Amino acid sequence: MVKRPMKKYIPVLLFIMAFSGFLSTQILWDTFHLNAEQVDQDKQKHSVYEAAFQGLKLTTTNNTSIELKNVKEPIVLLNFWASWCVPCLKEFPSLVKFQEKFKGQVKVIGLNGDEENPLEVVKKTEGKYKLNFESATDADSRIANQFLVATYPVSIVFQKGKVIFVSKKIHNFMDENFISTIESALKAD
Repeated sequence: MVKRPMKKYIPVLLFIMAFSGFLSTQILWDTFHLNAEQVDQDKQKHSVYEAAFQGLKLTTTNNTSIELKNVKEPIVLLNFWASWCVPCLKEFPSLVKFQEKFKGQVKVIGLNGDEENPLEVVKKTEGKYKLNFESATDADSRIANQFLVATYPVSIVFQKGKVIFVSKKIHNFMDENFISTIESALKAD
């Protein structure tokens, strides 16, 4: 039996180790860089949301005038929805329960994006889903554009005008983590 010297394999092993180290470092760098970019983009969007919040005045379908920066509740939840948006309709039951739970502490405002007969559509939807919050119509997407909303549903939660939560998909408003976020924000108030 002839023994081969290990020295032959050392350069190959060193190359494999160096290459593996390089790949690991590159993956970690890319992950950190992508996460940092996402945080910067979120901060920019939050600034846009907060500026839009400060300037928004609307009239609900019940003819109530609301200026968001003057709402007495410390937390405001804007829910962008449309009657043709199935995920929007599916999240209404949890949003109704959420509003019941935090009545007087959280102001929920729906922003409806239906273009045809929006007032009629909102009233019909409010009755069908027993909505316990007011909605405003946004048939021309003026409000949606201010908040960079391109698809439905979108929910943005503000605490005294500062963004504390954003959902750009169907959301369970009675989710334990979400409830915990709201309760923590209320305690901090």
